[in-house]
Amino acid sequence: MGYDIIGDVHGEATMVEALLGRLGCRDTGGAWRHPDRIVVFVGDFIDRGPEQLRAVGIVRRMLDA
Repeated sequence: MGYDIIGDVHGEATMVEALLGRLGCRDTGGAWRHPDRIVVFVGDFIDRGPEQLRAVGIVRRMLDA
């Protein structure tokens, strides 16, 4: 099993969704998932971007899934 590491989201939810799509993840049942890899987030989820709550929500749903 491999890992994809994403750092410093900074409240940019649209960018996170685009990146997850490019990594081969799909939004399944409300959470982004990859069939063979694990996504690891490091750094700041919020700080200055316009979509801070949505960015945290994306990550939270991935954790809960």
